[in-house]
Amino acid sequence: MKETLTHRQLQSLIHVSNVLNSSLHIDTIIHSIMVQAVSVIDAANGGVLLLYDETQGRLIPKTESNVNGEMISKVRLKPGESMSGLAFSAGKCLIFRNRAEVENATANLSEKNLQFMLDSIPNLPYSSISAPIFLKEKCIGVITLDSFEPALEFITEDIHLLTAITHQAAVAIEKANLYSEQEQAVKQLEYLNDTISKQNQMLSRSVDIHKRLANLVMNGEGLDSIIAYLHEMIGHPVLLFDDLGEMISYAYEQYVDNNDLLLIRKKAQESIHSLKTVHTLLETDLRENPFLTILPIGAKPTLFGILIIASLEEIRDVEVAALEHACTVISLEMVKEQAIFDAQERLNEEFIDVLFSGKMNHSILQKAKQMNFDPMADYMTLIIRIDELDNKQKRNSITRHFVQMANRALLNNNLNGIAVGSQDQIVLLLTFQSKVPSTYALHQVKQLISNFQQEIHLKNWGTTISIGIGRIHSSLLKASKSMQEAAKCLQILHSYGKKGEVISYKDLGVHRLLFQNSEEDLIDFLNEVLGPLIAYDQARKGELLPSLFAYFEHNQNAKEAAESIHVHTNTLTYRLKRIEEILSTNLSDSHQFLNIHLAVDLYPFLKDKLHQISES
Repeated sequence: MKETLTHRQLQSLIHVSNVLNSSLHIDTIIHSIMVQAVSVIDAANGGVLLLYDETQGRLIPKTESNVNGEMISKVRLKPGESMSGLAFSAGKCLIFRNRAEVENATANLSEKNLQFMLDSIPNLPYSSISAPIFLKEKCIGVITLDSFEPALEFITEDIHLLTAITHQAAVAIEKANLYSEQEQAVKQLEYLNDTISKQNQMLSRSVDIHKRLANLVMNGEGLDSIIAYLHEMIGHPVLLFDDLGEMISYAYEQYVDNNDLLLIRKKAQESIHSLKTVHTLLETDLRENPFLTILPIGAKPTLFGILIIASLEEIRDVEVAALEHACTVISLEMVKEQAIFDAQERLNEEFIDVLFSGKMNHSILQKAKQMNFDPMADYMTLIIRIDELDNKQKRNSITRHFVQMANRALLNNNLNGIAVGSQDQIVLLLTFQSKVPSTYALHQVKQLISNFQQEIHLKNWGTTISIGIGRIHSSLLKASKSMQEAAKCLQILHSYGKKGEVISYKDLGVHRLLFQNSEEDLIDFLNEVLGPLIAYDQARKGELLPSLFAYFEHNQNAKEAAESIHVHTNTLTYRLKRIEEILSTNLSDSHQFLNIHLAVDLYPFLKDKLHQISES
């Protein structure tokens, strides 16, 4: 090689070698090759270095000198295409001494490549030289230099110098590639070390958490202590929801807005319905902690609940791993609490069943005393039915919730009693000291029922409750009588398709006798008493029937009844006279009045049946 290079060319080559050896970064090396090649070969005004991409089967420009880099970078040359492609295929340096040879060599350029090339250079070269780059006897690319001045053209001696430069370039590229591979290996090792470190950290954290949680469980601390520990561990609000999406435990230092709690509850319910078994991250509109990390408690097909962590930003993987471990402990604790609840419920249900049967014995009386039930006190029973819910699992969950909610309500309202889930119903057995006036006891019961109805509405469980209320009876021996009365009330509601209503056996009064008749007999009675008026209103879309109902509802007070239906008193009086004419009756007659009053009270229970009969 030295015999074919002049002294000046050798000096230039040494300079190129020094420059190429000054860096080990591949991009810097490639750029330096191009710059030095253009600078040491006199005829060169610009050029491009292309490397062969085996996956694409194309020569791709990697760096350029004195040409439009943005446009030339779009060129994709096949082997044999244009001057660079010809040199690549030939495996030797080629000179294109004049424009005619350049035009001939570029004639096979694709339409796109030709346009990219013309857009990247000031004019078609007057002369060009292309030299392949060999690495271990394999051609990996091409250096092409161009002369854009008519007076300058590449000569044979340039072949020797450019070929020598490509040899130096190949060595430099190989060194740079080796260095890059080493860098990648170092980075991979660093990544692996970092991963191992994180895994060790996660493992260590999991072991610590496991020990702490195990201690909490062994000491019988319960869910609240577990949730409080998780909050202490990660420093973010932690909320635990059950399988209905009801929050059963939480821990956070700062106050959480009620609207935010409602949004978090909604996300919990959505997650329960989706039955996801992996944690998810949601970004919400919450003001303080917009990121929600949601983790399932339990596994398909049954989820016990959802654990939610609200944070200002996404929590770390190590925290998620720790929380996933905690979820397993929480699920076990929830199963344990459920088992305890079910066992207690079975005992309470057995007690209620014996009371309901009326077969009292010494052991039951002892059990009653243990539950603070005085055998000589007064007793009242409420039976609550959950309406319109075919999903057995959800029904069981709601029943469990309602029992717990009812027992809390009894405690908060200073009422002595017990709530028990029994045969898809909830039985409330209340006891009052004999000296407590019955009116006061009834007031407390009505307030309790109102609270139940409001809470059911707020829960949005997709169901309503029907309630039957028995009378107050003295002594525990007669508690079964109150249960039978409450059951009768529910039976009446069920028989007439009523849902979401409350009936008190005491308020039924004389209707208790009527409801002992068959449905057919009651419909016949209703038609006999109110039939003409019902037919009249249906034919004329009149308002006589509602006026009659208002009159009875307000105890025959015409002024109050008129105000309730937003008419003048004279208008109501006229309507009552018209009703008397249609029914051929006299509301002043006590016997006729009683029949009409009874029919009016029966109408809400039977109106659907009457409509069905009239339409058939």
